[in-house]
Amino acid sequence: MPWQSTPYVLLLFLSALVASLWAGYGIVSVPAERRNHTVTAFVVLCLSAAVWAATYGVQLASTGLEAKLLAHRLLHVGAAATPSAWLAFALAYTGRGDRLTPTVVAALAALPAALVALLATNPYSLVLVDAELVTTGSLTRLETTLGPVYHLHLAFSYVAVVGGAWLVVDHALGSGEQVRRQAALLIVGALVPLALNVFEVLSVPPFGTATVNLTPVSLSLSTACFGVAVFRYRLFDLTPIASRVVLSEMDDGVVVLDAAGTIVDVNPAAEGVVGDRETAVGAPVSTRLPEYDALETGADDEVLATREGPEGRRFLRLSRSPLRRGGETYGWVVLIGDVTTIEEQRRALAERNERLDAFAGIVSHDLRNPLSVISGYAEIARETGDPEHFERIDDTVDRMTEFLEDLLQLSRQGETVTEFEPVPLREVLEAVETGIADDDLTVVVEDGVDDAVVLADRARLGQVLDNLLRNARDHADEPVTVAVGRPSDGFYLADDGPGIPESERENVFDVGFTTRESGTGLGLTIVRDVVEAHGWSIEVTESEEGGTRFEITGVEFDEPGRGDEPIEDPIGSPPEAR
Repeated sequence: MPWQSTPYVLLLFLSALVASLWAGYGIVSVPAERRNHTVTAFVVLCLSAAVWAATYGVQLASTGLEAKLLAHRLLHVGAAATPSAWLAFALAYTGRGDRLTPTVVAALAALPAALVALLATNPYSLVLVDAELVTTGSLTRLETTLGPVYHLHLAFSYVAVVGGAWLVVDHALGSGEQVRRQAALLIVGALVPLALNVFEVLSVPPFGTATVNLTPVSLSLSTACFGVAVFRYRLFDLTPIASRVVLSEMDDGVVVLDAAGTIVDVNPAAEGVVGDRETAVGAPVSTRLPEYDALETGADDEVLATREGPEGRRFLRLSRSPLRRGGETYGWVVLIGDVTTIEEQRRALAERNERLDAFAGIVSHDLRNPLSVISGYAEIARETGDPEHFERIDDTVDRMTEFLEDLLQLSRQGETVTEFEPVPLREVLEAVETGIADDDLTVVVEDGVDDAVVLADRARLGQVLDNLLRNARDHADEPVTVAVGRPSDGFYLADDGPGIPESERENVFDVGFTTRESGTGLGLTIVRDVVEAHGWSIEVTESEEGGTRFEITGVEFDEPGRGDEPIEDPIGSPPEAR
């Protein structure tokens, strides 16, 4: 078969070789388990361009009509597939790979496949109306007149290429600088052949009147652009590939950054932290995650962040990993894990350990001393037989018993509240007052308390009232009167005793804090724990008489007519969960 020589043939074969190398690189560089729609579409795009360029090179080099027509039919295996492959690649590259369902892929392949099939037989001249050899100078070329099906394919090709380019442009505008450069190369690689094909079809000079079809020749420029995108701007290292590496379906949030710290992609789980993808992409990460600065400076491997939301406070753990190849870092993947449950448990454990440390100190101090007293008076009693010493021993034992009971109650603070029910406040108050039965204590009930019915744990509410009344009595040198009243959202106990200095009020609920020499320092701690377990709050202030006023707020009262309704936990969770 005679052949003819032209520089275009060498350029076309070179383009085919380079495009084949890019396809091979896409297959080899990405492991099979990470190969996704983006990689697959890129490989198909390069292979179709390679077939197109190589077969057009054969068509140019051949001189016979039959050989040129055969090459013309074969080149459309690549030429017809290229626009569909480009559109599929654009969809995957911009994060829309989930839309490439089998139905969509079949639709994209249908028209190119029909064109190739019809070219083989060309019934009714649907694809080619005429084909003839034309000699221009020393070059013999094939000149064709296109049929209606071919024009339909051209229209589809233009829409596919322009549509894919628009997707890439839209994606690039909302991305970081590196992604914009990468996208620009892809767009140039796609639009230059499209523009030359338009010139060719419309015979627009100078490109449309050239001796050869420059559309496949321009694939050399396209493959060069793809190569720079792959190697210089790491097409397979950053978005959208990174979002596939750390699956977008993860419960943990994923934020992909370029080397400059600009957000280039986020997964759905991260949108609740950094904002919607449309607004987050392209923004500096520090504006969306201020805690990231600690990671960037290397001060910490992990950072704990807090966020307030509809369900309360959330604890988030931030960590990052580099996107690196050949020793160069091209970006970062920031993982955002919700560790609210773990952090709450850790803090509860730390608080419990702190309480245990306090217990150890109290036990060491407040039990060792009474035991020494008992030991000393027992020795004296044995030597003298004086009954006064036995009374002192009994008093010390009573103090130890009281201390141990308080300590046991405090150690069970997690079990403080077990059941909520309507509890008449006056009824519990009278029971507590009767139990104390002390002439030095007078309780005055003010208006609003008689008919107050509190939703509470009856036993623990009684414990609160008992501790507060005993506290008022034990801290007064003279008989004390305690007034019990009811503001709108709770109740208070106010005494006319010596009061608590303002400087000490913040510490009265601390474990071991007491102003009495014989006090355990646990009574008010128990009060605070029981109150908070109900979902209430307690505050200590000065009473009108100059004494102490304990005000408990956030209390839910049982209104008339609610007696037969189910009682809900006032703090919104089952009691056993606390």
